Amino acid sequence: MDITKLSKDAFAIVAECPEAKKPYGVTVDPDGSELHFVWSFKIDRTKAKREGFDQKHIRGGIVTDKNFPGCPYCGTKQFYVCGNCNSVVCYHGQKQVTCPSCGQHGEIQMVESIDLRGGGY
Repeated sequence: MDITKLSKDAFAIVAECPEAKKPYGVTVDPDGSELHFVWSFKIDRTKAKREGFDQKHIRGGIVTDKNFPGCPYCGTKQFYVCGNCNSVVCYHGQKQVTCPSCGQHGEIQMVESIDLRGGGY
């Protein structure tokens, strides 16, 4: 598999896999108004916090890089962002979802851009 070269602006966020009930990291490389999801990796919540994956705040639309492997647990390359806590969560086409981070339940709505928080990687 090819590896996409990252810009100096790349950072990591924590995403949630409700199927595995585990968090994982996503390397994000912003490009203008697009947030390119480039890589994913297993990580525990304590290490993600220690690494500062919740420190950077950015807004844009999600684009998955051609080399993005998807969630390391369920394999999906689709996500939703919780409107209550802004968690990035694996998505499998369902209309109703419950956020594994905060428990918010609701119907999926399409948006043009999102806010993300992340940090070093």
